[in-house]
Amino acid sequence: MKYCPNCGNELSPNSKFCGKCGTPVNQEHEEATFSEKMKTSFDKLQTDEVFELKLESAEGLDASRTELKNEAQKKLSGRYGEWLKSIVWYFVGIFIVAILMGIASGKMTEIDYYYSYNAVSGFSRFFWFIIWLITFAAMFVIAVLFNAVLQWMAIYSLRGKEANGVKIFEYLVKAQKNRVLKANILMNLYVFFWSLLFIIPGIIKQASYIMTNILLEKDPELSAGEAINLSRVIMKGYKLEFLILRFSFFFWNMLSAFTFGLSGLYTLPYQNTTEVLFLEQLYNKYMEKQEVVEEI
Repeated sequence: MKYCPNCGNELSPNSKFCGKCGTPVNQEHEEATFSEKMKTSFDKLQTDEVFELKLESAEGLDASRTELKNEAQKKLSGRYGEWLKSIVWYFVGIFIVAILMGIASGKMTEIDYYYSYNAVSGFSRFFWFIIWLITFAAMFVIAVLFNAVLQWMAIYSLRGKEANGVKIFEYLVKAQKNRVLKANILMNLYVFFWSLLFIIPGIIKQASYIMTNILLEKDPELSAGEAINLSRVIMKGYKLEFLILRFSFFFWNMLSAFTFGLSGLYTLPYQNTTEVLFLEQLYNKYMEKQEVVEEI
């Protein structure tokens, strides 16, 4: 076997020049051994050269998860009371609506069981059915908008504004052409139907739509459908990264379950503010790319 005396490249038996470096091959040194080849290659290395393993940072994140969490805690310092009032009002509202729904259901069952069908009992049943329907719609709207309210509260906290969940909820219900309510209803329906395919697709789609409310807050002219589609575009390639961030709060959420929701008064603002910080970074990266494209 024959090797180039200059670079150590393997040569064919009849080669007169090295195909890699172009060095003429001396017939007297055709039979360079493998050890000579390795020695030649090793001698070419610069002993003072510094070797360093460099890992590319994830595009879209200018901070680690730890840094995001520390920043979230800093922004929330002294502001947990604002969140506490809003979260308590949410549970009070759900509790009241649930009681009214239970009363309406009980009255309908009582009418069906104890009274024969006549004009009076039929009217009573219809009346309580309307009450049940109204309370069900109210519970649905409150539940659907709860996550949106939490995200908007996080945005307000990051901006140093008062995070008043009651006022935010009122605004979301009355927002331009109910675009926020429409967007969140559509998102929940999409996630529900995707979740029918063994849960996992629903989780992925939830991450895909996660930026919708932030986009609606940033652009008052954005429609519900446009916000959902734009969220899908921005989150492309970052859904797993977001889900890892969300999963990092798993034990906090477990603690909340074991303390009957009490630790959730700390976890909800902490988690939502951290997630919004993450999403804000992705949004800024996306806008920077759009500006570059427009300049080109």
